Amino acid sequence: MFRDNVEISTTFLHNFVLNHGALGDVITSLPAIIHARRTHHENLKLRVWVPPWQMELIAHLLAPYGTFEVRDFTTFPAKWADRRGSDIGPVSLNQTPFNTTTRNRVCLVDYAFGCLLDARPESMAERNYPTAADLGVKVIEGDYIVFPVGATSDNKLFKASVMAPVMEWALRRGYKPVIVGTKTSHTMAEANGTLRPIVIREETELLPPPLFAQCLDMREKTTLLELRDILGHARAVVGIDGGSLHLAGTTDTNILFASGTTLPKHRYIARHGDPSYKIRYVGSRDLECYACQSRWTLTSLDFSECAYGDSLCMTAFDPDDFVEGLKELGL
Repeated sequence: MFRDNVEISTTFLHNFVLNHGALGDVITSLPAIIHARRTHHENLKLRVWVPPWQMELIAHLLAPYGTFEVRDFTTFPAKWADRRGSDIGPVSLNQTPFNTTTRNRVCLVDYAFGCLLDARPESMAERNYPTAADLGVKVIEGDYIVFPVGATSDNKLFKASVMAPVMEWALRRGYKPVIVGTKTSHTMAEANGTLRPIVIREETELLPPPLFAQCLDMREKTTLLELRDILGHARAVVGIDGGSLHLAGTTDTNILFASGTTLPKHRYIARHGDPSYKIRYVGSRDLECYACQSRWTLTSLDFSECAYGDSLCMTAFDPDDFVEGLKELGL
């Protein structure tokens, strides 16, 4: 807020601590941070604390939007008592206290605005993913479609039975399937009072061997910034709601975004002020409990596990819906 062209300010430093660690949560927090930069004087220093393996990527994504100081959140004094008396300044976290249910029926960008700014975006343009950062050189020759694999929960698992027919269609159309992902997770989750790394699961090994032989396997072979380049130069990125799809949302590439636990109105990717820009959304077919997280209220579930224990939404996808979405995107 300004008067006589002078900002009314109570601090010259603010810290945004993106301490969840999950890539998708970090990326959906960036529109709020960019909004803070645009609406405050440059004299206000904004520090963004992220996991060390994400620092290069986040600094690159934020660079076109102003001056930010990106730091390693593992060095951040998490306890208030350790910050008292220091010059570290006010702190915003991209999450609410444990077991506070506020994510089920809200876009995660709006969630981040609430947590980080105590505000909500007033337009779709304010919800835009940061797409202004340049891409690096194209390292994969020809036209290709990227298939991110590796899920942090069974209800985000890209099943081989769904993936294989889409890959076969891609090959017939002259697009090389490129598999990306990681076998390890830096993201921690609390289990019985102890923080432990989330287990990554995937079904790449269940793809028919002749099909897998025609794919380019780029798992474990890139940094996050290099992965963004691969995603951005692809003809399309096809997968289940997860960090790689949100990373693709920081580029101008086509996206086929599938989800079994949420509705598109709660998990969309907005670019250029439009949540339908170069993106198609796919949901499970003929499944009454589809989009459980978007439909359920008054629950203590965190939706990382299926209430029925079978994650049926991941096998209820129809590969034809993926293919039709890709055709609608011009492939």
